[in-house]
Amino acid sequence: PRPRPPPPRPPAPRSTSSNSMSSAAASSPSDDLEELRLQLEGARLEATRERARSVAYANEIRSMKEAALTMHQRVEQEEENATNQLMKKLDKMSSEKREMLLRVEQEEEFLTNSLQKRLDRLAREKADLESQLDREHEQVSGDLERRLNALSEERARLHTEKVELERQLEAEQEYIVNKLQKQTSGLAKEKEVLKAEREDLRRQVETLMSDKVRLGQDKITLENTMEAEEESIVNRLQTQILELYQKNKFLERRLEASSKTPSESETSEDEAGGGREQQRERRAGRM
Repeated sequence: PRPRPPPPRPPAPRSTSSNSMSSAAASSPSDDLEELRLQLEGARLEATRERARSVAYANEIRSMKEAALTMHQRVEQEEENATNQLMKKLDKMSSEKREMLLRVEQEEEFLTNSLQKRLDRLAREKADLESQLDREHEQVSGDLERRLNALSEERARLHTEKVELERQLEAEQEYIVNKLQKQTSGLAKEKEVLKAEREDLRRQVETLMSDKVRLGQDKITLENTMEAEEESIVNRLQTQILELYQKNKFLERRLEASSKTPSESETSEDEAGGGREQQRERRAGRM
C-alpha cells in the first residue's frame, strides 16, 4: 500500500506585536525598553521555532523520499520476482506489468508532485515568515529608534530646563548675596554708630559717676565742716552762757556777801572757783 503524506501542521500563532506596541506607548521609557527587549526575544524565539519547524518539514520530506525510494525498490523487486515466476505467463502478465508500471509511474508522479507542492508551500511559508520577521524587525527597530529619538529630545529639553533653572538659581543667589551684603554693610554702619553712641553714653555715665562721687565727697566734707562749725558755735554759746551764768551767780553772791560775814564770802569764793574748775573740765570733755 502507498503511504499517505502526513497532514500539514497548523502554523504557530504569531506574536501580537501591535498590541504590545500600543500598550508600550503609555509606559515609561525604562518599561518601553524592557518591553521592546521582551518582544525582540519573543520574535527570536518565534523565528527559532519556525526554523525548527522548517527543519522538521525537511526531515519529514527526506523521510518521505526515502520511503518512496524504498517502496520503488520493493516494487521493482516484486516485479522481478513476478517476472521470474511468471515467465511462462509472459503474454498474460505483460499487460499487467504495463498497467503496474503505469500505476507506479503515476504514483511516483503523484508523490513527486505532492512533495513538490509541499516543498513550494513550505518555501513560500518560510519566505513569508522571513519577510514578516524582517518587517517586524524593521518595525521594532523603527519604533525603538523613534523612542530613542524622543528620549534624546526629552533629555535635551530637560538639559535646557536644567541650564535655565541653574541660571535663574545663580541670579537669585547673586541677588540674595548682594542684598545680604547691603544689609550687612548697613548693619555694620549701624553697629559703628551704636558703638560710638555707647562709648558716648559710657563716658557720660563715667562723668556722672565721677561727679556723683565728687559731690558725695563734697557733701561729706561740707557736712563735716558744718557739723564742726555747728559744734564750735554750740560750744562757744555754751561757754558764753556758762560764763554769763557764772558771772550772774558771782554777782548774786557778791550782793549777798555784802550783807554777810567775811567767812561766808570766802566760802562763796571757793565755791565759785570750784564752779570754774568744773566748767573747764566740761569744756575739755566736749573738745
